[in-house]
Amino acid sequence: MRLWSLDPSYLDAKGLVAAWREALLAQKVLAGATHGYRQHPQLVRFRQADDPRAALSAFLRGIHREATSRGYTFDVEKIVKGPLLSGETELTQPGPDWVELSEPSAEASPGGNSDGEAEPEVLQRAPGNTPVSDGSRTVPTIPVTQGQLDYEAELLTFKLRIRAPKLVGRLESDLRNATLKNHPLFRVIPGDIEPWEKVRDDL
Repeated sequence: MRLWSLDPSYLDAKGLVAAWREALLAQKVLAGATHGYRQHPQLVRFRQADDPRAALSAFLRGIHREATSRGYTFDVEKIVKGPLLSGETELTQPGPDWVELSEPSAEASPGGNSDGEAEPEVLQRAPGNTPVSDGSRTVPTIPVTQGQLDYEAELLTFKLRIRAPKLVGRLESDLRNATLKNHPLFRVIPGDIEPWEKVRDDL
């Protein structure tokens, strides 16, 4: 499981689909609907958040927005409904309540996006109704250290060199120029790699 602190726009198609599915799994874990992954280090900061479930929903919405911008059709109704981040204006069709969670579907639909790229395995939904959200409160951002963001950029660069070399340049440039973008759920603070991170020694 990898819940990236980096902005989802850095991910290749395979990485974006993996992030979506793993975040759906994390949503299920936080709902107590599965016995696996409960102690996974990637969930530490979500569990420490003021509202872990709302934070995970906000994380998923960020992935969904990026997927939508690429022409992919991730099933937004898989995201449990909840409050928005401050400044988040793109409301999504609310999904189930926490008690209604079911296994993330592995079904996919073949096709392509507007760039002619083969569309990855994604979860489909039909065009929805009027979006609705809980406007009575907002989801606080979660701090992430600059060291963690830099480490994730190095890790993703390692993966992209193998899977999608054309995407490496932007990430390396942003890392070199200290202009990395983070997922909107997180706010960057000074510091080294987070203590919960399982650092690889082969990068």
